[in-house]
Amino acid sequence: MRRFLSASGGLLAVVSAAVLLATLGVVYLTTVHVNTALDRLAREGSIPRPVHGIPYADLINRVAARRHLNPALVAAVVAAESGFDPHARSPRGAYGLMQVLPTTWDEVGRAPSCSPEIARRTTPACMDDPAANLAVGAAYFRRLVDRFHGDVVLAVAAYNAGAGAVLHHGGVPPFPETTHYLRQVALAWFHLQHEGTLTPFWLGVIRSFDLWQRARPMLVLLAVVVLVSWIGAGPRRPSAEAFR
Repeated sequence: MRRFLSASGGLLAVVSAAVLLATLGVVYLTTVHVNTALDRLAREGSIPRPVHGIPYADLINRVAARRHLNPALVAAVVAAESGFDPHARSPRGAYGLMQVLPTTWDEVGRAPSCSPEIARRTTPACMDDPAANLAVGAAYFRRLVDRFHGDVVLAVAAYNAGAGAVLHHGGVPPFPETTHYLRQVALAWFHLQHEGTLTPFWLGVIRSFDLWQRARPMLVLLAVVVLVSWIGAGPRRPSAEAFR
């Protein structure tokens, strides 16, 4: 019986420690780490950093250089928009790596041509061709950076919410979707800027960032319950009855 009690206490301690560590990790990621990334993005987002080891890295580097954009920032937008899926579609009708809307495609103007097989899949043509989509998306993003006088944070917010919304609110619009998007891009940029690439782990974190934020209150509550149970459970001396 003594061994059983000892084993149960040890298991509870391990589970409690794991829950606490997971909670601390999620809280750190969704607060301190992402706030640091946002702060650094505002100050260093325009500093050119070529990328590697991610899908379409060479293409992103070339397109970004052509538009005088930071390749790490363009790649961060792609990571948040489509997760590097050239065939991504949004409910609002956006296409491709940079989730370009047909109206934006027509507004920006001529894009590189693509094969007839790819061209016929979308209207306008070539919207889910990686090279064409990146070219139009980067051109549009360059316009936003220029419109907001080099403020990449406002440009990123406008890429999600529209330039009109940013101008109307005099800064980042207080929309949950835009706040979430900006934090996603900042987190992706932070690692791309410092490492030049995104590991599968960080790409997964960025794509599921909203899930981590929503899970945070539940994890904190679970951690408190586990901690209280752990403290209440002992150590205590087993009674004589326990060994009969």
